[in-house]
Amino acid sequence: MSNTEISTDRRAFLASAAAAMVVGALPASAATEHHHHHHGAHQDIVDAADECVATGKTCLNHCLILLGDGDTTMKECAKSVNEMIPVCGAMATLALSDSRNLRVMADACLAACKDCAAACEKHMEQHVECKDCYDACKNSIAAVEKYLNAA
Repeated sequence: MSNTEISTDRRAFLASAAAAMVVGALPASAATEHHHHHHGAHQDIVDAADECVATGKTCLNHCLILLGDGDTTMKECAKSVNEMIPVCGAMATLALSDSRNLRVMADACLAACKDCAAACEKHMEQHVECKDCYDACKNSIAAVEKYLNAA
């Protein structure tokens, strides 16, 4: 390889890496904003599940800080929200694409959100992060139950 070819390859690689970093640095809200432009049949589920993921991440982070400080009362809350986040993420994805597996995921989402809401409810008077997560889970439960009752 000549120096010119190496230089061109290096520039192409750096440009690709920079583009990937820019896309990776976009806030999560930029990804979810796209959902709002195309209201699908299950947009209420997408919105509720996305809200659970966002508030859940904040709640989990708060729980981990408190656990790190020795507050073991947050253990159940952290465990429940840690389980809820990926389930709601999958639920939002399947709802957005009107997946044939949506009903199966809806049952799992309902269970995870109920567990998370019950755990967060115990702490919501002392911790706004738990209150926000609880509220989001209750909204998701309502959206999923509405879907299951209509299906």
